Amino acid sequence: MAPRNYSTFPARTAVRMFRSAEPAAAKARSESEGSRTARLARAAAAAAALSIAGIGVLGYPVAPGVLAALLLLYGAVLWRVPHAWLVVMPAALPSFDLAPWTGWVAVEESDFCALVTIAVLLLRAPPRREDFALRGWPGAAVALAIVAALVATLRGLAVPGVPGGSDLIELEPENALRIAKGVAMAILLLPFLRRSLAERADAPRLLAAGMTAGLALVVAAAVAERALFTGILNFDTPYRIVATFSSMHLGGGYIGAYVAMALPFALALATRRGWGRIVAAGVAAGALYTLIVTFARAAYGSAVVASAVLTLGWLALRRKTAQSLALALPLALLAAGLLVIALAAIDASYMEGRIAQLVPDLAWREELWSAGLAARRPGAAAILFGSGSGTYARLLRARLPPDERGGNFVLRRDGKRTVLALDAGLPLYLGQKVVLARDSVYRLAFSLRSSDGGVVEADLCEKMLLYSANCREIDVPAPRDGSWRRVEGALPTTDMLRIARLGFVHRPVELAFSLRDAGTHAELADISLADPSGREVLANGDFHDGLARWFATDDIHTVWRIENQYLMTFFEGGVLGVAAFLLVAVAGLFGAGRAIRAGETMAPAFAAALAATLASALFDCPLDVPRLAALFYLVAFAAMTMGDARSSAARSQLPRSAAAS
Repeated sequence: MAPRNYSTFPARTAVRMFRSAEPAAAKARSESEGSRTARLARAAAAAAALSIAGIGVLGYPVAPGVLAALLLLYGAVLWRVPHAWLVVMPAALPSFDLAPWTGWVAVEESDFCALVTIAVLLLRAPPRREDFALRGWPGAAVALAIVAALVATLRGLAVPGVPGGSDLIELEPENALRIAKGVAMAILLLPFLRRSLAERADAPRLLAAGMTAGLALVVAAAVAERALFTGILNFDTPYRIVATFSSMHLGGGYIGAYVAMALPFALALATRRGWGRIVAAGVAAGALYTLIVTFARAAYGSAVVASAVLTLGWLALRRKTAQSLALALPLALLAAGLLVIALAAIDASYMEGRIAQLVPDLAWREELWSAGLAARRPGAAAILFGSGSGTYARLLRARLPPDERGGNFVLRRDGKRTVLALDAGLPLYLGQKVVLARDSVYRLAFSLRSSDGGVVEADLCEKMLLYSANCREIDVPAPRDGSWRRVEGALPTTDMLRIARLGFVHRPVELAFSLRDAGTHAELADISLADPSGREVLANGDFHDGLARWFATDDIHTVWRIENQYLMTFFEGGVLGVAAFLLVAVAGLFGAGRAIRAGETMAPAFAAALAATLASALFDCPLDVPRLAALFYLVAFAAMTMGDARSSAARSQLPRSAAAS
C-alpha cells in the first residue's frame, strides 16, 4: 500500500477529525471518571451498611454468632444469586422477630437482612441510572412518600419526650426514626427492585414466592402457639395469637392485617402448574386457619375485600390471556376457607360474642377516634404536616389524668449501679423470658425503694406475649421512706411446663414486674432469679446492658394508637401524609391493572394485597409497624411499574434477531 502523503492531506479534514475526536475523548474520560466515582461511592455505601450491621450483630443479646452465621450465609447466596433477595426479604420481614427474647424494639432482625441485601447488591448487581428514574404517577407517588416521611420524621423528632424520660420508645422522640424505617427500607430497595423487574420476567413470581414463604413461617408460628396454649381445634377459649408479631405487645391487630395481605400471593401461586401449587395451596389453607384464630373482625373483612379484588383480577386476566380453569382450585379453596370462617364465627362462643358486639364496638371506636384527634397539636401546620411521626402516644398521654395513662419505666444511674424506675398507670409489665426446670423452687431477690408506696408485683407465668397462665406471684408493698430494701421470695414451678409438643417444645416462661396503684413510683435494682443450686438464670438483672433481654407488654392498648391508619396518618403526617399514603396505594392499584392488561399472572395478587391493607387500615394501624410498612411499600412499588417492566423483561429475554425485528 502506498504511503499516505500527509503534505497533501486536506487541512479542513484534519480540523474536522480533531474537533470530532476531542468531544469523544472527553466523553470517554468523563464516563470513566464517573464510573470510578460511582464504584467508590457504591463501595463506601456498602462498607457503611456492613459496618452498621456488624456493630449491631456484636451487641445482639441472644446468640450473636448464630445471627452472624445466618447473615454471612445469606450474603454468600445473594452474591451467587443476586435476585434471591426477592424471595428472602419478603419472607424475613414478617417472620424474623425475636424481640420478646432479645428486648430489642428499635432495631429488628430484619434490619440486618436489609443492610446485607443493600451492601451485597451495591457491589454485585448495582442499579443503573434508569432504575432511579420513575416518571409519571409512580414517580410522583414515590417523591411525595419521601417528602411526607421526611417532614413527619423531623416534626416527630422535635416533639420532646415525656417528663422524666422513658425507655419505652413509643414515649420518646426516637420513635419517629423507628417508624420511618419502613418507608426508608422500601425506598432504598426500590432501585434494586426496578432492576429485577426489568431484567427478569419472573420477578413478580419470585416476590410472590417470598410473600408465601413468609406466610408459611408465620402460619407455623401461629399453629405452634395455638398447640401450646389452647389446642389447635379449640375455638372457644378467648386467646388471640401473636405468632411472630411482637409489635402487638402494646396491642394492634397486626397479624390479621399481614395474613390478609399475604394470602393472595399463596392463592396466586396455587394456580400455577407443578408441585409448587400443592405447597402454596397448603400454605393458603394454613393462612385461613390462622385468620380464623386471630378472632379479628377487621382481618376477616380485609380478607373478604382481598378475595373480591383477587377474583376480579383473575377474571380480567383470563379474558386477556385465556387462562385455564386451574384458577378453580384456589377459588374453591378461598370459598371453602371463607365458609369455615363463617362457621367458626357462628359456632365459637367467643367469636359469637365479638360479632354481637360489632355495633357497640363501632360506636366505641368512633369515641376513641374523636378523643384521639382532639390531642393533635394546634395550628395550620399540624393540619398540613401533622403533629409528627410517632407522637400520638406522647401527646395523648399529656391530656390524660394519671390513672388513665399507660405505665412508664426508665433506667437511671444511682451511684455505681443502674436502677429501674417504674411509674404506675394502666397495667404495664416489664418481663424477661427464662428457661426453668419443672418441679423446682427458684429464689427471687431484688432491691426496692419508693417514697410514695404502691405495690410491686413479681409474676412468674407461662406466657407468649399477651396472655398469662399458671402464674406464681410475689406482691411487695413498697416502702415510703425512700430507703433501699432487699426483697426475697420463693417461686415454685410446680404444675408449670406440663404442656409440651414434639416432646421438648414447652410454653415460654416469663418473669415480669409491674407496679400497682396509679400515680405511685418505685425503683428496682440488682434483680436475681436463682435455681435450687444457686445458679443465676436471669440475664442482665443489673441492667448493665440497658434493657437487653427485657420486654414490655400492657393490658390496655387504646393509649398507644388511634386504631385507624388514615386518622393516625392524619394525626402524625397531616394532609401531606394522607395524600402520600393514598397516592402510593392508588398508583400501585393502577399499575397492577396495567400489568393485568399486559398479561402478568401475578398482578391480581399485588392488587388484592394493596386492597387488603387499605381495608385493614380502617380499624388498625399496620404502617406503625416498620416491617409491615416495608412490605406494603415494596408491594406497591412493584405493582406501580410491573406492567412496563414485564414488557421490557420479556424483550430482554428474546433472541437478538427477534428483538431487533
